Amino acid sequence: MKKLYRTANVPRNKGPGMAGQIEEQEKSFFWKAAFIITAAMAVTILFCILSGRYSCTRTEVFYAFLHGIVDRFFDLLELPAKIFPSLDYALANPIPVTWDSNVETVIWTIRVPRILAVIFIGGGLAVSGASYQCLFRNPLVSESILGVSSGASFGASISILLTLGSGFTTLFAFCSGALAVTLTYLSSKLLRGNQTLLLVLAGSVVSSIFSAGLSIIKYIAPTETALPEITFWLMGSFAKISGSSLRLLIPLISVCLLLLLRVRWQMNVLALGDDEAKTLGVNIARTRLLIIVCSTLITGVSVCVCGMIGWIGVIIPQITRMQIGPNTRRLIPCAFFVGAVFLMIVDVVCRTLLVAEIPVGIVTSLIGAPIFLLILKRAKEGWL
Repeated sequence: MKKLYRTANVPRNKGPGMAGQIEEQEKSFFWKAAFIITAAMAVTILFCILSGRYSCTRTEVFYAFLHGIVDRFFDLLELPAKIFPSLDYALANPIPVTWDSNVETVIWTIRVPRILAVIFIGGGLAVSGASYQCLFRNPLVSESILGVSSGASFGASISILLTLGSGFTTLFAFCSGALAVTLTYLSSKLLRGNQTLLLVLAGSVVSSIFSAGLSIIKYIAPTETALPEITFWLMGSFAKISGSSLRLLIPLISVCLLLLLRVRWQMNVLALGDDEAKTLGVNIARTRLLIIVCSTLITGVSVCVCGMIGWIGVIIPQITRMQIGPNTRRLIPCAFFVGAVFLMIVDVVCRTLLVAEIPVGIVTSLIGAPIFLLILKRAKEGWL
């Protein structure tokens, strides 16, 4: 007894507790991930800026891009002089202009808005797919499982058939996509049983209905005017992206991303099952509805702006999960940047590989399908 007593009173090392260790691990992961993501995004964005078929050298493009950044930074520094006229000063750009003015037009009117759209669409679709995979506890789930893509395609095809213009095409696509998801959600509520499974089944039914409607429109569309435009829109493209497209795209996706980031710890709990989530105090109905609404809005506005782009919401969350694990506190933000980098590279391939621009949906399918087969190969070892 004396020996046991002495052993029990041996002083122990007072290291950090479990909570402290987890916090230290999260900080270490944050700084490593921030460094890798920042470097990858910077290199990819610069590569996209320099890539193109405009008749100028990459050196001219680089200095023109740098000149524009300095100009915009100096504009911010000159704000006090604009607000208070007594502060009369001006800053001169130190980079001399040795290129044609059209180079800056190509960069800031075409390439930069396009890159920003690609970043938010690629990242948004990846986050939407990751959120749905956590919600439905199924790694095969995509961002269009509730019928938003089929509904948006149906609405856009109606607008194109009626020749209402690009603005109405975006509006019709967004409203029709929202209608499809609303019908899916209400249909699942009218039935009894597992709500998660019913959402999937209702989404399949609604998606089939809108796909049938799309087929009817393609069947009756004039083969020389509307039908080629509908077909090209369905293949997805960033060719028509402009600054006005970003006014709807960036604010809406940013708000939805922030809301999903706020509830990403609850996604971890939902992945354990409804009973465990209730035990831990998670409002399942409210959280599920928030995830569905935010993911639907992200997918809907993306489809409205650039058309159908597949596989992003399926393969990017899986690739990210393989590298960092299933913890949604890490998965959601990392999936955004991985999706953004992936789609930026795909977009460069689409606009530089051939003389005519390739629809981005074709390239994502050609790349996504083989990657998905590799992911399926890991299924026999268990899903990550």
